[in-house]
Amino acid sequence: PHRCVYCNQKITAGNFPPEITKEFLDAEVHSYLSWKKDKQRNVEIAFYGGSFTGMDFAYQEKLLSWAYSFIQKGLVHSIRISTRPDCISEDNISVLKNFNVTTIEIGAQSFIDDVLQSAQRGHDAAAIVRSMTILKDHGFRTGLHLMAGLPKDSKEGFIYSLDKTVELRPDTVRINPVIVFRGTTLAEDFRKGNYKPLELDETVELCRLAWQKLSAAGIRVIRIGLQTTPEMEKDGAVLAGPLHPALGTLVLSSVFYDHTMKLLEKVSPEAKELHFNLSEPDISNFRGLNNMNISAIKKLYPRTKIIVRSIEGQKRGAISVSADSMGSFTVEIPGWGR
Repeated sequence: PHRCVYCNQKITAGNFPPEITKEFLDAEVHSYLSWKKDKQRNVEIAFYGGSFTGMDFAYQEKLLSWAYSFIQKGLVHSIRISTRPDCISEDNISVLKNFNVTTIEIGAQSFIDDVLQSAQRGHDAAAIVRSMTILKDHGFRTGLHLMAGLPKDSKEGFIYSLDKTVELRPDTVRINPVIVFRGTTLAEDFRKGNYKPLELDETVELCRLAWQKLSAAGIRVIRIGLQTTPEMEKDGAVLAGPLHPALGTLVLSSVFYDHTMKLLEKVSPEAKELHFNLSEPDISNFRGLNNMNISAIKKLYPRTKIIVRSIEGQKRGAISVSADSMGSFTVEIPGWGR
């Protein structure tokens, strides 16, 4: 119903047919089922890349019935959709429940009306609250999508949106930075000098703040950054913006670095040795992409030998440090491993 200033579905969603057929859906699901290695893991069919409940009602029912047939056969456990906040109402909830849709993700993007208007979202922040209230009242699992770097937004505005998200307590959140794609209104604004996208370091900082605030509140951040599609990799598809294939890794490494710096406030820069103890699965995030965190620590401790070890039984998200003959200090990252 609305085309936002940043949106080019052909690039972000990939090269899917304009209308999904039963044959196409069946082939996609069977392809995944034949590939899936963990046979005990629950399987969901997800309809993403647009506003599912904003489509023609008969088409919605067709897609849901085709997906539901896999649930009836015991091959799939549930269905998940994404949609706009102003496309959720009491009228369409019953159909979604009948076809075993269990999770609905809402494209909120921001909770500031001026930002939503500038992005041409076509709804206000109140619509987000209304949709989440309806979904929770009917027992759906909920997710919210937020964007960093929207036109007219700011660091303070983004943090405000995070605070409003915590108030609504969705089960999950996805965070994407704004990317300037070819063929969008934002592309024209960028060319005219009327829009400046976030730099990568700004993006990592905002997403780190988001991860820390949401995780501490018990809300799972299930993705940071856009899933790369073949269309994105074509020449001229991306004009500007912090598109990075490992943005999530950069952010989680930044979380570890932030907590490590707090821990090192207790340690003299003249220490001869620094021993860091972590859970084995946490070591890569502690070290950072291409050992960037270790390099940063070495700049602060240029004459210090740095030793990183995995310790059996160490709690996930716990970082312990000891230096020379001093005792060990530990900091825990709230919400890690959830």
